[in-house]
Amino acid sequence: MGFFGRSTGYRYTPLGEFYCPGCRQTSECQSMETLTVIRLLGVPVRTRSEDAGLVRCLRCGGVFDRDVTAHSPTVTRDGLKPALLAVVLAMMDPHGEEGEGENCPKGAGVSQFIEDVTGVVMDADAMALETRRYKAYPDALGERLKRIAPYLANAEKRMLLESAHRVAQAMGYVSGQAALLQRIASLLEVPDSLVRAAYDAASGA
Repeated sequence: MGFFGRSTGYRYTPLGEFYCPGCRQTSECQSMETLTVIRLLGVPVRTRSEDAGLVRCLRCGGVFDRDVTAHSPTVTRDGLKPALLAVVLAMMDPHGEEGEGENCPKGAGVSQFIEDVTGVVMDADAMALETRRYKAYPDALGERLKRIAPYLANAEKRMLLESAHRVAQAMGYVSGQAALLQRIASLLEVPDSLVRAAYDAASGA
């Protein structure tokens, strides 16, 4: 037996119902946390958990990115967080620039915006993880929205686009944001009739 040991697994928490893209049925699902246990002489001395950003279907056992739960009424708010965060981060930093410029995402402000829109608190660790993911991949926004778009109702697409408009409006529609708004609408496959409605709602028209 070694002096130190480490094991990694998952912890599952009931999340509600979702439409499973694997078995193509409505099923119960569980959220997944990565659980790391540190042992000293075989005795657990420290446990660390981290949100894995995944869900497991209890019907077929398939594991999917949490984005797929966004369309389900029982998990909509939680499922929409990654896509909403990607949209907000993209709009606040439309050119994907690093550094401390005035357009770079501010963690506290983004976290408050996510809470205001979804009613769900995103803690600092989760915010930092999503920000790193967004910055690490050149097309993080495209990947997020293309993956989730087929599962979204028009109301949810409008909410994401309206949120993007609200960020742009708050920043005074800086360079690059108009083109980015068009790209978000295209990625989400937003009907033309909703594009104007989202703009009007964000503008208070």
